[in-house]
Amino acid sequence: MKRQTGNYIIVTLSALIMVLTVYIGTSWLKRVKVDMTEEKLYTLSDGSKTILGKLNTPLTLKLYYSKTSANKGTEGLRTFNNYFFYVRDLLEEYVAHSRNNLKLEVIDPRPDTKEEEDATTFGLKKFQLTETEKYFFGLVVENNVGTEKVIEFFDPGQQENLEYDLTRLIYSVINPRKKKVGILSSLPLLNEKLTPYMAQLMKMQGKPTKESWIITKLMKEFYNVSKVEDDTEKISGLDILLIAHPKKLPEQTLWAIDQYVLGGGKVLLFVDPYSIVDNVLSRGRPGGEKKSNLKKLMAKWGVELEEGKLAGDRYLSGIGRMNARMQPQRLLPLLECDQRCTNTHKDAISYKLGSMTFLYPGSLIVLDKEQKEKKIYPLLSTTEKGNSYKFSTWKLSDPKFLWDDFKEGNKSVQLGYKIVGKFESAFPEGVQIKRKGKDKKEKEVLLTGLKKSSKETAIIVFSDVDFIHDQFSFKTTIFGVSLNNDNSTLVLNSLEQLSGSKELMEVRSKGRFNRAFDVVNKIEFESEATTAKKVAEINTSIEKFEKELEQLGRMVNEGNIGLIQNEGIKKKKELTKRIALLKGELRDVKRKGREKIEELGSNLQYLNTLFMPSLLFIFGIFFHFKRKKGIKKDS
Repeated sequence: MKRQTGNYIIVTLSALIMVLTVYIGTSWLKRVKVDMTEEKLYTLSDGSKTILGKLNTPLTLKLYYSKTSANKGTEGLRTFNNYFFYVRDLLEEYVAHSRNNLKLEVIDPRPDTKEEEDATTFGLKKFQLTETEKYFFGLVVENNVGTEKVIEFFDPGQQENLEYDLTRLIYSVINPRKKKVGILSSLPLLNEKLTPYMAQLMKMQGKPTKESWIITKLMKEFYNVSKVEDDTEKISGLDILLIAHPKKLPEQTLWAIDQYVLGGGKVLLFVDPYSIVDNVLSRGRPGGEKKSNLKKLMAKWGVELEEGKLAGDRYLSGIGRMNARMQPQRLLPLLECDQRCTNTHKDAISYKLGSMTFLYPGSLIVLDKEQKEKKIYPLLSTTEKGNSYKFSTWKLSDPKFLWDDFKEGNKSVQLGYKIVGKFESAFPEGVQIKRKGKDKKEKEVLLTGLKKSSKETAIIVFSDVDFIHDQFSFKTTIFGVSLNNDNSTLVLNSLEQLSGSKELMEVRSKGRFNRAFDVVNKIEFESEATTAKKVAEINTSIEKFEKELEQLGRMVNEGNIGLIQNEGIKKKKELTKRIALLKGELRDVKRKGREKIEELGSNLQYLNTLFMPSLLFIFGIFFHFKRKKGIKKDS
């Protein structure tokens, strides 16, 4: 009787322990995760965690994904399920670090439901799969006062910037104010006096107009943009100061920029060792400087533009011409930057931008690599074969001189930097300026102020200004103005980061979660190599046939036209048979390669399926015999 009661107690306790274990595992241990991926794809960066830690208002994350529609769709559409799981898991990490201020809702918007109507109302991108089925894959973030921001569609091709996009979205919901950007430039980027109506009217009358640059017009869609005079003594009331091609600024303006930065102001700076736009606008007049720099201030910021040098790269050089009489040829000063210039740095500003054009860009160098109070991040560079080279203005008209002087390097040349931290004043003793008094007489005045940053801020520097001009960033079509490359995207990305917090600027891009296996790659490469050979054979046969037909065509005259046509038909039939045979071989090669990959996948699937049961079975047998052996010893 006692033994039976003991068995009941053991069974009851076992059941309670099982229930408690399941409860602890699903609640307390739910947040205990280990990210085993190489680039920590499921781990939030410190910047994202800091922003989430500062949340003090509840936000709802509504993840819309048409999972049912995707499962009914094509194989290509079903592959989006993997990316959906990644997005969802990353959003769960945001919720886990939000101090209960974020709530995640995963919604499958089925046809003719309120959820589908809401997804459409929020402006999420939709794809019509069938007459009734629509496909959505986007996110809505909203707070309790009705402010909402959306990601219209999650593109797997932009996966590397997913964390940055999510953090930026959350940050923009809690900071909805339109930011102010001031433009200080020696170039006519902004014409505040000319309204769009006046510009259109002057065009209709055939009068010349000095409109704002297109990049400035784009900025106005997202920011309040105003002009900063180049003789100002104080800069205030701005979130970002954009400085483009600063030439011979007076001391008082340099002082104003210095104090603006020390007070926490953010700067987007474009310097240039030789501006082709400036040269054109000044009608090529000799004597005037076409270079710009902020050497004294940049020295305190930790970077320097190499004096009298350009950045070059044989492997990025573009095709163009110096003047209308010259034949198009490869030009060293014309850099066509692609992902080789950006992807190694993995910064959300430049990452994945694959088409940018720079003209006569300079070389930026870091003055002190061991910075204590600031961090310097590279944004843009040449390949490792790039190098900086000295130039003279008279040599710029002949590409041959530049190529003769250029030597390949062994490390990349930097074209852009982001600097985050605290800075020291370039004018610790202040600045003496002349100012007119009430009696209209000039008097010397000493301007004094901050000697060190009161708080952290950020500065972004690029070594070219020409790339933001209309001619090199945009193109005009019958449909209006459109992007010519990623030049303007680089500028807008920079402004977007600067308009956010310091933590947002430190969110880095990640790698990809769906990487192919080396073995699979090898099989695919071998298959492609064999396929390429077969394709070449087919193309050779077709080319040979076309030449034979052309030769037959030249032999045609009134007397033999029927014979020639019959011979052409025969040749065509023969070639069609040969092509059919070659295409059959081509299919066999592709099938064999695919079968190898499928076989590998099946083996891995069987291994994953059978591994755990086999392991449990082996352990079961082991403990069974061990227990049996122990019982024999006791008896």
